[in-house]
Amino acid sequence: MSSQSQLSVPLSHLLPSKRNPRRVKPDREAHRRLVALINAHGLLQPLVIRPCEGKPKDYLVIAGNRRLAALREIHRNNGDPKIPCVLRKVDEETADALSLGENFGREPMHPLDEAEAFAKLASQDGKGAEVIASEFGVTDRYVRQRMKLATLAAPIKSAYREGEIDTGTAEAFAAVPEDRQIAVWKELDGRPRHAEHVKNVIAHKWIDAGLALFDRNLIPESSISQDLFAERVLVERQAFLDAQANALLTEKQALTEDGWSEVIVSKRQDVQDRLYAMDPLPKEFDSATTKKLAKLDADQKKLDKVAESIDDGDEVRFERIQSRYDALDEKARQIEVAAPVCYSEPTKARATVFLLMDPDGRVHREYRLPRRKSQPSGRSNGDAADDNGAAESAKPPTSDDVSDRQRSTTFTHQALCVREAVLKNAAARKRLVALLLHDKVRSEAIAIRHDVNGTNLHADNGEGFKSLPHDRLKAIGAKVDPLTGNQHVNDVEAFQALGKLSDKKLDALIDVLIVGLLVAHPQRATPLITHLATELKVNVRDDWTPDAAWLGSYQKIQLAHLISELLGSVHAPAPEKKKSELVEQLAGLFTAAATGKIPDTAMADKLNAWLPANLRSVTTPT
Repeated sequence: MSSQSQLSVPLSHLLPSKRNPRRVKPDREAHRRLVALINAHGLLQPLVIRPCEGKPKDYLVIAGNRRLAALREIHRNNGDPKIPCVLRKVDEETADALSLGENFGREPMHPLDEAEAFAKLASQDGKGAEVIASEFGVTDRYVRQRMKLATLAAPIKSAYREGEIDTGTAEAFAAVPEDRQIAVWKELDGRPRHAEHVKNVIAHKWIDAGLALFDRNLIPESSISQDLFAERVLVERQAFLDAQANALLTEKQALTEDGWSEVIVSKRQDVQDRLYAMDPLPKEFDSATTKKLAKLDADQKKLDKVAESIDDGDEVRFERIQSRYDALDEKARQIEVAAPVCYSEPTKARATVFLLMDPDGRVHREYRLPRRKSQPSGRSNGDAADDNGAAESAKPPTSDDVSDRQRSTTFTHQALCVREAVLKNAAARKRLVALLLHDKVRSEAIAIRHDVNGTNLHADNGEGFKSLPHDRLKAIGAKVDPLTGNQHVNDVEAFQALGKLSDKKLDALIDVLIVGLLVAHPQRATPLITHLATELKVNVRDDWTPDAAWLGSYQKIQLAHLISELLGSVHAPAPEKKKSELVEQLAGLFTAAATGKIPDTAMADKLNAWLPANLRSVTTPT
């Protein structure tokens, strides 16, 4: 039998029992939490004590030694407060049993109970995670993790309480919004095998934001979930892939600005054949790294000569030389690993960058070069020419290498200028009429059917296309053509309408329609158009100025070449200049020259006389 009574004992008279069954000292974190809890809420449970033999004023603590240690830390410099206790007059054996019972029977709260308790403090008492953490001696993250468990959907909470799923599985569900939890729960028929099982299902709809190239602040909050348990942010799959695709387009623009010949954004499987039909791009380095590697290469060549002089049986020297080879290789490897990759402008002008996005949102960057054609095994005396041809193909493009789009635009401008010149030349028009009517003449420069006249299609529908001759010809035609504005007119109605015109207007209309039949081939010089341009002294640059749209079809290295060609090599742009800056510079130069805003007349004349290679290289047929 034992008796007990309530009393308050000065802290200095409470002594820890040496017979306490808890021999392993609680970790510092647990002690800190207890100190914070008592600081915030006071001592919620009195200490259990018994008299201390031989010390009438002192008492042994038989239940509550952790609380006693926390109280001593709290009141270290705070006098000698009285502590509420329960006195039990028991012998040592009974005291040991009481101490063991308290330690053995103590059960920690279920994580979900903690979660809901913290959530209640936050919602009802308006306490933030930081305040709750300080009161209970835990970290902010611990509180947030527990509160995240409180957001579990009802059926998952129930399964967690009943022990049907473990804490890891519950945390996997809590990483996503409630509606997605329910969807996954149903998909698994309420029987998830383990946490990874749940995570794998969730991964089909959510992607780790750590793989993002984009700013996740641009994603709607409804598409983002904070996985506090894995310290990561999840983004709803479709929202992630859309944002990642936009980020890749931005990166594509940046790479194009930096001078790469071609940048392809795609899924790997869509470009697999092309990717592996090209050669990987060898690494290139800055000048300092290149010098270091060149020195190592020179050292290796010296070592080669030493190795050649060693006798076959001298294994010791061979091993010594081999170790030096290995040391040089390792040093070169370390230099390459540490050095930033720095591709030259000529290399970028020939290479293709592939930005490949995997189904899980990861992006891989692959650099490739067009594969060199292998030489046949039996080489003839023309080998040198073949090698020169291969070398030529490997050279970076210049401003003389115009693109298909540029070529089409300039040939269209030339044809429109020729049309206007022919309209002003009656003799040339009569010869054209004879060509149209003659059964012996075949000409690619005359299109009888207007709907297949590529020059008209380009002039009317080309994106950003502007031509003063085209506008003037259309204006003249609109004044004399009674059929203007009609989509289609049958021949009887058209014949009657033309009968109402005066002879002068009808002649003017015939002239406009005749010159409208002239057409240029979009990708190569058209002999008749070239001949007419020469005979009638047509200068395309009188009515066309290279603008940003046309210049933008050049690669960065071609723009730099054109600037050097026009202004001199001393004005060659710095490699770090972006493509858009070079386009803007050139467009500004051409416009300034055309509007008379360049004081240097020689420079202005050079700019105004410049023609792309496809127009200046053609010759008039004899």
